[in-house]
Amino acid sequence: MAAEKIQMVKVQTEIATTNGHGNGHGKKIVIEEIVPYYYTTALRMASTPKTAEPLARGFSITILTIILIAFIPNTWQQNIAGSGTVTSFVPATRPQTIDAQIDGRIIKWYVNEGAIVKAGDTIATLRDIDTKFLAEKFVEYQRAVRDNTAREAELEIVQAENKVRQAEQKLKVAKQIVEQANIDVQIARTQYWRAVELEKQGLVARKDLETATLKLQKSIADSAKAAADLQVEIQAVRNANAELAAKQRKAEAIIAKADLELGNVSTRRNLGIVISPIDGQITRIAQAGPGQTVKKGETLCIVTPDASEDIAAEIFVGSLDAAIIDTGRPVRLQFAGFPAIQVWGGGWPNLSVGTFGGKVAVVDAVDDGSGKYRVLVVPDPNDKPWPNRSYLRQGTEVTGWILLNEVSLAYEAWRQLCGFPPIIPVRTGGMDKKKGGADKEKKSGKSNKSDSDEK
Repeated sequence: MAAEKIQMVKVQTEIATTNGHGNGHGKKIVIEEIVPYYYTTALRMASTPKTAEPLARGFSITILTIILIAFIPNTWQQNIAGSGTVTSFVPATRPQTIDAQIDGRIIKWYVNEGAIVKAGDTIATLRDIDTKFLAEKFVEYQRAVRDNTAREAELEIVQAENKVRQAEQKLKVAKQIVEQANIDVQIARTQYWRAVELEKQGLVARKDLETATLKLQKSIADSAKAAADLQVEIQAVRNANAELAAKQRKAEAIIAKADLELGNVSTRRNLGIVISPIDGQITRIAQAGPGQTVKKGETLCIVTPDASEDIAAEIFVGSLDAAIIDTGRPVRLQFAGFPAIQVWGGGWPNLSVGTFGGKVAVVDAVDDGSGKYRVLVVPDPNDKPWPNRSYLRQGTEVTGWILLNEVSLAYEAWRQLCGFPPIIPVRTGGMDKKKGGADKEKKSGKSNKSDSDEK
């Protein structure tokens, strides 16, 4: 390509020279240069602003000051930040759902949204829609069935007792027969030996001896039969007693079942009356008015308990942070709706305004299923009290900073840049701590602040 023709112009530059006295009133020298035309405009506009130099100097001084402050021996309070809600430390004072205990139809509501109720107050009534419990006098019918069943069972027991008495009477007769048979055997044996002696002397005939022998054998046979009958009667008495015991157990089971069914019916009739288990305020009535059908276990409304002093804050932290949190650690809390000024990062808790103090009471042993661990924080008795419970309601959002150890500001900046975890406090003493560590902590009033290690 042919070289483009560039328009050239002459530029005159005046340079002032000083005279020998240094007063700046010397001669002016004019220098002419030939430069391209498009440079002349940029050269005329290129001039240093008067404010540029002060701004650059001020910026440099600011950066230098920040660096110096960062590396002077200043301290930083390491902390773990988490967020959650306000709750109650005692489960009984937390909001409770009122569920339907039966499948039924709403007959009437006795409360409205925001109503204040006491424990035992009626909230609503339900009518059972189960076909087995629709009869108006079903409880009375069930009670009559229970009474009839009990009478039948008692009648069977009486019959079994009569059998036992009959068997015992037969046993007595069998014993008497055995005693009589034994006496007959003794008499027959005596007569036999007498006949033997008389026959030897020739005083009786041979026929009389044979007759005595037959009587002895017959009495022995009768005695054996009576003994066998006695064993049969003894076994009959045992069987009768066993049958009586079995019928008694059966009757007890039948009566117990009937009582259970009667109790279930009576209780089920009472389950149609929905009552409040605690003192509190009715919130979130989940079902519509009369006529609506509800299922068993379906939520009817929520009862929020009265303001309680057992208030707490539950905040959630990650698994890495939960591993280094101990119970008793101080916490700074910021509640939603309450003005507060917190230094960025929470490293200077003394400079925060509007935050409240707390202490770690519980750290959950397992996560909530998403890798987060719940930390329950209760008010610090040595700090200012938390806001009034009428304004700090359960469910209010809260942000917390769990305070760890104090480190230098330079170290904290280096740790943050490197992404290292906070320092882990080391529990010293081992087995000796179990013996005397508690006494030392009570005397010194300090715990786990002397040694530390990096996780």
